[in-house]
Parts: sequence; structure tokens; C-alpha cells
Amino acid sequence: MSDWFVQTNRSSTGLRGTLRAVLISLLLCGITFTAQASNRDIGWLVFSEVNHKHWVPSYDENDSSKLIVAPKTLPAADQLHKILVIVAKKSGSYQLAMNRLLEVFQQEQFLSEFEVININRDEAVGRQLLNSAKQNGFDLVFTMGSEAAALVHRYYKNGPLPVVTSINKDPVTLGQVSSYKEGTGTNIATTTLNVPIDIQLNYLFELNPGLKHVALLYNQNHKQVVKTEVRPFRKAMEAQGIRVIDVTVNSREEARAQLTRGLPEAVKALEDLDPSLRHSLMWMTSSTAIFSNLDMVSELSNGIPIVSTNPNAVREGRQSAAVAIGIDRRNNAHLAAVYALRILRDGVDPGSLEVGVVTPPDIALNFLVARELGLKVPFTFLEGADFVYGYRGELVRSFGRNL
Repeated sequence: MSDWFVQTNRSSTGLRGTLRAVLISLLLCGITFTAQASNRDIGWLVFSEVNHKHWVPSYDENDSSKLIVAPKTLPAADQLHKILVIVAKKSGSYQLAMNRLLEVFQQEQFLSEFEVININRDEAVGRQLLNSAKQNGFDLVFTMGSEAAALVHRYYKNGPLPVVTSINKDPVTLGQVSSYKEGTGTNIATTTLNVPIDIQLNYLFELNPGLKHVALLYNQNHKQVVKTEVRPFRKAMEAQGIRVIDVTVNSREEARAQLTRGLPEAVKALEDLDPSLRHSLMWMTSSTAIFSNLDMVSELSNGIPIVSTNPNAVREGRQSAAVAIGIDRRNNAHLAAVYALRILRDGVDPGSLEVGVVTPPDIALNFLVARELGLKVPFTFLEGADFVYGYRGELVRSFGRNL
């Protein structure tokens, strides 16, 4: 032992360095493990006051990725349906969707227990859940998000349980279903967050019949947005002889810096082509990297109207798109919940259900922004609008109901 102490004294500097390296390594491992646990956490999924009146959420103390939601009034065990809800990551959209799912089931008095699992984009975890779902007593699988939908299409097609997808990009454009007018022919019933491009363009040309130039805003690394929104839109525009100018970002982290450079360049190009800007607009896709920087897009648009595919891009005040032609996440979730009820309660074959598209699309308007830009909004838009912000930028209509 004395020899050990002698050796320690002689090389104390080296030993301290080694111990420091080991300590840092352990700390980093701890931070990594904590981050991974945090990413799989489901605690962000909270419920509305209405749902708290009828449902009891229970978070698993041993598994932070799991949440069980049961009705306050429990029926007999053989009358209680169990639904597995798979989400791929933390998302405010999924929180809205889960709340709407519960509301629809409560309104229909179809008492069920929901087990919500956040797989944090871990395909292996998702496959394990699917493989054991039937033996664990589930009656249906409900997915939220494009990644979870891709998971079931890839690994659970013709599986033993019916599946309903929600809050996902267009399954037709992605090749998961042949057309909007037919089902998958499997155990999966699908819905879509995308408005078919021909319907979307009918609205767009009614809004601006003389449209000639469009700045297209998107994240070029968001593959599903590129496939389901960017490519179909560009193809349709070019078929009409309309010039498309790309404004792209690579990620959420780099988006603000890239928009600071790219937007002024696009605005300058549009001004050169169309000095009055009467024949130009900005088309904002649902890319989160773009959507989360709406304030910057609004400030740098320089009087060019912003039209979005996401109704949530129209909001209170001036930092808003003027118009949106899309599908609200809550309405998509409502339709998906109806599909789940038709399967469980009415015995409908999930593969026979055609792609669930919210029709007509959700129109959102901000008259404060439109007026300041000199944009004339057709009366038909106002008639059918689900969300309207008035001339002072305040919300005056929500989900089609005047406030």
C-alpha cells in the first residue's frame, strides 16, 4: 500500500488529470442519459379543463414515456376498449390532437382507456409496442405524426389490430395509398393533413387571379414536406407558367440566420419582376423551421402577402400570415377519432375507409394584415372561413363560430 502512495505522489498531476477525465466522462454520460430520458418524457401532454372533468390521466412512475388515460366512470371490464396511442416525439400538435380525441369519445359516450407512449423516434421501441399490442389487450392502435404513421405502414401492414393514423403528411403523395378515393385494403385507415393540391390552387387563384410569381418557403431537409407540399406545388405552378423562387433553410437551429439572408434576396427578386407586387405572394409551407419563425417572415416580407398551408400561421396581430388554406390539426384529429369509432363501434373494415381529408379545407383570415397589404379577400373566403381575425387583429371567429 505504501508503494501505491509513493507512486501517487510522484505522478499526482497525471492521476488528477486521469480522475478529472473519468469524472467528466461520467458526468457527460449522466447528461446524455438524462437528455434521452427527457426526450422520451410524456409529461408535456396536458389536458384541457373539459377533459379533466371526464378523464383521469395517470403518469407511470417507472416509465416517463407512458401515460394512461381512463374515463372517470369505468364500465364493466368487458365493455372497456383499450387503445394504444403512439407518438414519435414531443409536439404541441399531438397535445391538441389528444385532447380532441378524448372530446370526441366523450361526446359519443364510447368509454375507452388510452395508453399513450412517446417512442422518441426509436423505431425499435415502436416495433416492440406493435408486436405486443394484441397480447397486451389493446383493441386499436392510433398513431400521431408522420413518423408514427410511417412505422405502421412499414412494419404493421395487415397486422392483427386495426390502426388509424392522424396528424400525418399526405399518404397518397408518399405512396402509402393509391388515391384519395380508396382505402389501403389493409388493417390501416389513414387521414391526411394536406389539402389536395388542385383544391388548394383553386382557392389561391381566386385570391389572386393575376398571380405570376411566388416565393416558396420551406425546410429543404424536411423530406415529407418536400414530397407532399413543395414538389406538388412547384409542379402545379410551373404548369401555369408561374415563376417560383425558393427560400430554403436547413434546420430549426439555422433557420433565422438563413431567413435573414434568403428573404431579402427573394423580396428583391420579386420586386424586380413585379414592381407593384400585385402579382406576387409568399407561400409558406408547414415546415416547423419556417412556421416557428413567422415573426421574422412577417417583418421581412416587405408588403408581400403571406399565404400558408397551416391555419395556425394566421394569428392575432400583425405577425401573421394574411390567409391560410389548410387543415387545422384539431379537425384532422376529430376526423381520425370518428374513423376509430366507426371501426370499434360499428365494425367498419379500416382498409375500406378512404383517405380522411377535411373538406372543405380550413380557411383562416387576418383582416388587419390583409387591409394593410391592400389584399382583397373574396367574400366566399369569409363565408367559409373557420378562423377570422378582425380589422384590429383580434379573433372574431373560431372553428366557424362567431365570438
